[in-house]
Amino acid sequence: MRASLPSGIRVTNAGGSDVFLSHDRDEGAVHVSVPSRIPLTNARGSEVFLSRDRKGAAVKCKAGPGFCSAGLVAFLLLLTTAAAAATPPLIRDLKPRGAQRGAAVQLVIRGDGLTPGARIETTIPGSATPLVPATTAMRPNTELVWLVELRKDAPAGLYPVRVITEGGLSNVALFAVGMLPEVEEKEKDTPKPGNGTIERAEAVPAPVVVNGELTGPDVDVYRIDAKSGERLVFEVEARRAGSAIDPVIEVLDVGGHVLAKNDDAPAIGVDARTEVSFAKAGPYFVRVHDSKFSEQAQRFYRLKIGAYSYADAIFPLGGRRGQEVEFTFSGGNLAAPVAVRKKLDGSGPLALVGLPESASLPFMVAIGDQPEAPESAALQPGTLVNGRIEKPGEVDKYKLAVTPGQNWIVELTAAELGVSPLDALITVYGPDGKKLFSRDDLASADPALPFKAPEGVSEVTVAVEDLLGRGGPAFGYRLEARQEVPDFVAEVTAPVINIPAGGTAAIPVTVQRRGYEGPLHLRVEGVPEGVRVAGGHVPSEAAAQSPFTDNMGFRAARGLLTLTAPAEMPVQALRLNVLAEAEIDGHKVVRAARMPGMVVGVRGTRQKPFTAPWLDAALPAAIAGPLPVSLTVPVGQVRISQGFEYEARYAVKRQAGVRLSDRVRQRVTGAVGNLRLNKGGPSKSPDAGSILMATNFASPVGRFDMVWESEAEIDGRTVPITSPAVEFEIVQGYDIALASSLIDFRPGQPFEIRGRVHREPTFEGGLVRVQTEDLPEGVKCAPAEVPEDRSEFALTCEAGKASGGGTYEIRISSVAPNVGRRAKDDYKIPALAVKLTTAKAMQAEVR
Repeated sequence: MRASLPSGIRVTNAGGSDVFLSHDRDEGAVHVSVPSRIPLTNARGSEVFLSRDRKGAAVKCKAGPGFCSAGLVAFLLLLTTAAAAATPPLIRDLKPRGAQRGAAVQLVIRGDGLTPGARIETTIPGSATPLVPATTAMRPNTELVWLVELRKDAPAGLYPVRVITEGGLSNVALFAVGMLPEVEEKEKDTPKPGNGTIERAEAVPAPVVVNGELTGPDVDVYRIDAKSGERLVFEVEARRAGSAIDPVIEVLDVGGHVLAKNDDAPAIGVDARTEVSFAKAGPYFVRVHDSKFSEQAQRFYRLKIGAYSYADAIFPLGGRRGQEVEFTFSGGNLAAPVAVRKKLDGSGPLALVGLPESASLPFMVAIGDQPEAPESAALQPGTLVNGRIEKPGEVDKYKLAVTPGQNWIVELTAAELGVSPLDALITVYGPDGKKLFSRDDLASADPALPFKAPEGVSEVTVAVEDLLGRGGPAFGYRLEARQEVPDFVAEVTAPVINIPAGGTAAIPVTVQRRGYEGPLHLRVEGVPEGVRVAGGHVPSEAAAQSPFTDNMGFRAARGLLTLTAPAEMPVQALRLNVLAEAEIDGHKVVRAARMPGMVVGVRGTRQKPFTAPWLDAALPAAIAGPLPVSLTVPVGQVRISQGFEYEARYAVKRQAGVRLSDRVRQRVTGAVGNLRLNKGGPSKSPDAGSILMATNFASPVGRFDMVWESEAEIDGRTVPITSPAVEFEIVQGYDIALASSLIDFRPGQPFEIRGRVHREPTFEGGLVRVQTEDLPEGVKCAPAEVPEDRSEFALTCEAGKASGGGTYEIRISSVAPNVGRRAKDDYKIPALAVKLTTAKAMQAEVR
């Protein structure tokens, strides 16, 4: 790139990364190192350092008088931004986090990589018009401003906001649409920041929604003026909207006495809500803080104050897809239950159902595909029962017909929806009332109890209760009993995928095994033509060296898919569907992978990240602009025999000035057992390397994948880079194919068992000895040796005259002696089953 400037500054972009700049008047030479540190030197020896920190906030310039003019600094920062590659956009914050329906607001999106010309993708009910952001050259590409005009009839709720640029698709942030007027917390704008005391409380009108933030020990206090007899709801919306804070709310009088306090209100998770009736008019105060005073990256909250209705219970907790379901809201401050009908027509596993004309957020309910039934005396296999623990101490009991030896699973859904406080305990009793099996929620939100029907038992009783003996209208649940056939569940763990043109991105998947222990394969739908998909192999349970157990007590495995886009592919948004499939009992079983929607990390001990699976049933993705660095592999598929070693190689392709911020490391899916990864041979280039993958005779036969991973520093951000998956297949060193698996023989006559040995190209053995085992009495077969240069063999056998007629199952075993590059050993493969039969028996078997 060359550009001429009026001041005489001449710019040359060398290699797309390093920029050389000379200033004719000062006879100086300036070298700009992209992206985060800019050293400048001129001919007089003056040294200039222009640096920008990771957040883009600090800019320092040291040089001789007059050299670091504001214009030069601004120009250099713009220059480095232009020279840097387009990295995926990242949303760090929205201002405001919500607005009243019918209002027009300036929505400020703050983050990284928010380049001019960016578009937003959102379902906000209204229009969005881009405005020119009030940013300076000191902080380029960190802010976008849109005029959002909400419809007057916009439904209250949370709506996703994403940004798409040449760098790809951003993470998602949630924008709230409500019924109350909204204001921003003024604490950060005051000359003396801080509103944490009654004396410095910020006055707000009621009704209102205050959009605020909490940082660590921060405490926010607001003042309201209440009328005598007025009743107001105070609610903090935080975790439900994607914030990591766990809010506490307190209402105080003018003397500082706490009138009401709440931490974790019913039906709204860790968010807080309380209601106060004021006996007399006057000033009152609302205090908000994080329950753990923790430091969180996402630390916003929305404080709602108003006289509005809310419920703290909904029933049922879900319904069948495509059907209209009547949901009943109750509790809270409702004078009577309110019924709402909603058609559950979404494609995902969850839906949102709101109380009409309530300022509170909608409830999350489940969508199922099987028949549903109300609570009754019996459980019908494959039918979902919508039940409820109506009062404290109640135990719901269901009869279930079983057959001895059958495998069953009883699964309950309640607390994981965030609307039921039920801490469920499932117990299975025998006909005599004796407890047979029991399970609570373990480390998960809800329990799933697998069991095997004991001998002599044809009916069991399934009992559901709250572990703490609680109950009430809010304690709903969804219960299903079904015969446990081998099955699995898949879940994508990444909320968004960006595939750089000319580069690769990975889709990580976790598979929960529900009785199926064999291999699985992952595939993806919605991929544009030209994008290469690799990987997707999940080895069998037996092949895993250290399989792990998830928080529901099921065995789990990990897999991944990689997508590699051509260098010339244009930027475009995608919606991908990830499927897991396996062959079970002769049938192909396909399961759509669940999506997290969004993922927000929550700092602290044993804190689960926030996810929003109700957002989307598909995986948001994009073909992004090219990155100045990529990881490549020379081959995409490798087939090796047991006991063989293979050197897997990688290469880093990068433009000048781009550096890796971490070493290149390999990742093998499935934690395959009896597989050693050793350091590879020396490399002449720092941008190339290898590992020596060593199998042994016990390495499991099957497929698995390996990728190379690292991180690069691009435009001041750490960006992950991934190689295409290399698909490995470990096979037997040789196999034996028989001419027939049914051999006819006649007593007193010789016969032959013929076959062929097929050796893998990577098999390091030569001679193969073949012999018979488990021969019937009176039958003898001589072993055969198959030299390295031959493949066919014949076992010469003879049946004595006294050998009886009938059909016998024998085995053909084999061994390759003295195999191995280092330590020599005998290599064996599993024996083959063969049937020996007399002519009469053979005729009968054919008939």
